[in-house]
Amino acid sequence: MNSKKEQQKHQAARTAVDYIKEGMTIGLGSGTTSHYLIQEAGKKYAEGLHFYGIATSRESEQLAASLGIPLLQPEQTGKIHLAIDGVDEIDKDFRAVKGGGGALLREKIIASWAEEVIWIMDESKLVERLGTFPFPVEAVPFGMPFVKQKITDMGAVPVLRMREDRPYLTDSGNYILDIKFSQDTDISPAAERIHNMPGVVETGYFGQMCSRIVVGTESGVKVMENPI
Repeated sequence: MNSKKEQQKHQAARTAVDYIKEGMTIGLGSGTTSHYLIQEAGKKYAEGLHFYGIATSRESEQLAASLGIPLLQPEQTGKIHLAIDGVDEIDKDFRAVKGGGGALLREKIIASWAEEVIWIMDESKLVERLGTFPFPVEAVPFGMPFVKQKITDMGAVPVLRMREDRPYLTDSGNYILDIKFSQDTDISPAAERIHNMPGVVETGYFGQMCSRIVVGTESGVKVMENPI
């Protein structure tokens, strides 16, 4: 594990919790960076800041509950004021790819539901061009062979995500393909094309959903506002 990256993730999380205000409902992300966020949010709650959380994965839900953060289920949630989550990569136009942790469907739902979205990360996640990280696609098991073939026909290389000797299962019971595109592929139209394939549940393309990003760097934390 890269300790420098972990320190930067933790720094970003520590800064991001300051955006949580009294009485808010907060979308709690998934993955290593979001785990730091949940830990810091738990400290804030223990210090007397009252808010509710709605988690994007069972793992995040368990962590938040263990720290005493009161959690809501979707049917109990009217408004999500703020979602905070990590990213796999993000470009200069604030277009993000997420889903390396396998929670892309719930993450997309919560980010779309939230009034405001903040992505938190270490500086290695800032890229010139999307595509350095495998692009995740969630699909129903029955449709996986079809989806895999259609993506191959696009000239991309899809790989079924595995856990030990079995296909990785998402919290919703679906499979994930990790796709490698050619270097000249524009991720946005490719993601839209894949999303329209029968059997595809969601893709890891998150467009320009965030209002700001919080980045841990060697020289400290940087907050960048999305001008869109």
